[in-house]
Amino acid sequence: MQNKNKFHVNLSSLLRGNIGDIKKVTINDVELSTHNQTFNNIIANINFIRIDKSIIARGEITAKTKIICSRCTDETVKIISSNYEEEYIPHKYDIMGFDNLIDNYDYNDDIDIQRLDKRNFVDLTSLFENSLYSEISIAPKCKEHCKGICINCMKNLNYEKCLCKTP
Repeated sequence: MQNKNKFHVNLSSLLRGNIGDIKKVTINDVELSTHNQTFNNIIANINFIRIDKSIIARGEITAKTKIICSRCTDETVKIISSNYEEEYIPHKYDIMGFDNLIDNYDYNDDIDIQRLDKRNFVDLTSLFENSLYSEISIAPKCKEHCKGICINCMKNLNYEKCLCKTP
């Protein structure tokens, strides 16, 4: 739970600020563990930008994660990077000088806009998790020219030659 707080950012001052104000946040060398993947050495640079009645988060995240090669089944560490952009609306608009009726703002039903919590904090955990997962290949490789495993003798062709007569 300690790492989770490292992904929480207080945006109260930005909500009280002017349109166009920017809050820059850097997150360094933290870990994010999900149900089946761990991302290490996370580095994220985020610009939170105040717009009319919301805040845009734009940034880049880089992390290391272990993958299993789809060709040879070796475990290896990969560095993955992702750019992201997300829009957040406040829990209540009065902090921005507006009344609290959300109906006064035009939202398309098909656009997924996230809401800040009651304290005007944003939790970046799911944004980072989704951004990093999206960069992991469906069939990851340990290296670009992985030779894989011989289907007959099961030797890892990156380390050994086999004498099988398979193409």
